[in-house]
Parts: sequence; structure tokens; C-alpha cells
Amino acid sequence: KKIPEFEQYYPKMSGELIDKYLYTNNIVRQENNKKISDLCKNPHPERLWNDRFLRMPGSSRAGYADHRTYYYQSQSIDKQVHLGIDIASTKNADVKASARGIVVYADYLGIYGNMVLLDHGHGVFSLYSHLSQINVSPQDALEQGVVLGLTGTSGMAGGDHLHFSILVNGIFVTPKEWWDQHWLDVTIEEPLVDSRF
Repeated sequence: KKIPEFEQYYPKMSGELIDKYLYTNNIVRQENNKKISDLCKNPHPERLWNDRFLRMPGSSRAGYADHRTYYYQSQSIDKQVHLGIDIASTKNADVKASARGIVVYADYLGIYGNMVLLDHGHGVFSLYSHLSQINVSPQDALEQGVVLGLTGTSGMAGGDHLHFSILVNGIFVTPKEWWDQHWLDVTIEEPLVDSRF
């Protein structure tokens, strides 16, 4: 049921339904991830975030680096790695900026659907996808906790949820650490203090 959504954005896909699905899950996915990486190439030079990043309330439905196998007629047809954490709450739940940042992308992007990418400075970015609504525009400066959109099912989403990712210098990393103040203190803050001496 998702293929018609992708066909309007990616007219090159052709063949049977399974061919279109594989095109989306591979070619479109690669193109999308390259675009995201490219968007992270010129980060804000100053650090805009202070403390731990906010986590959206709700239950995690899929974890970072989960290995997924896709089946068709009982045959394995594809494998992918999940590059974020899926959080399910109520339908069309508020999605808030996890930390202070600048919007660098707020539009539809293939498998990610309606997506917002925030630049938090020093190469740190947060990504919010599958949104049903986007409330912000590129270049908007957001404070932590500002509602940037609503959860949804756009892109390759089977149910209403938020796909949340963190990138450092264009590389996807586990978001869990950025929700943990102790990890930030030990991994980011203390080395920065030590480097000043």
C-alpha cells in the first residue's frame, strides 16, 4: 500500500510490485541516506545544545542497528540495518526538538517520509521522520522542546510512530547515549574540560 506514495516521487521505479518494493528499500534508501549525509556536511560552527537531548515519551518499537530481514512468499528478499529508534505514542503525537538547533531540512524524503533535520552545532544532528505534519521551515532556530511536527505514517512506516536518529559528522550513531546526561558528561564534557589545560 506504500508503493503509490513512492511512485509519485520516484518515477524511475518499474516492474512488478516486488521490484518496486526492492527499488524503494535499496536504491531510494541509499539516495535518501546520501542526501542526509550531504545535509550534515556544513554544521553550525558553535555548539547550540547544552544538556541531554529530550526523548519523546512512548515505547520503543525498533532499536538502533536492529538487523531486519524482509520476506516475500516465505523467501528472504532483502536485509537492512535500522539507523534510528522508533518510538510509538498516541496517533499524531507532538514531536519536540530534542535540543536547541537550526532546521536544515523540513520536507518529504523517500523512506523517511515527512522529515525534519536539526543542526545542533559541532557536527551533531537530530532527525525526525514519518511525520504526518511539519510545523517548521529551513533556517528556523528552535529551542529545546518546541513542537516541530506530529507523528505519522509517511514514508516506509507501517504504523503511526516517530523514527528518531542522531548523526555525528554525517554518521548515524545510537540516540540512547544522547538521552543520557552521565554519558554526555563522561564522553563529551570531561574531555573538553581536560583539553583546556
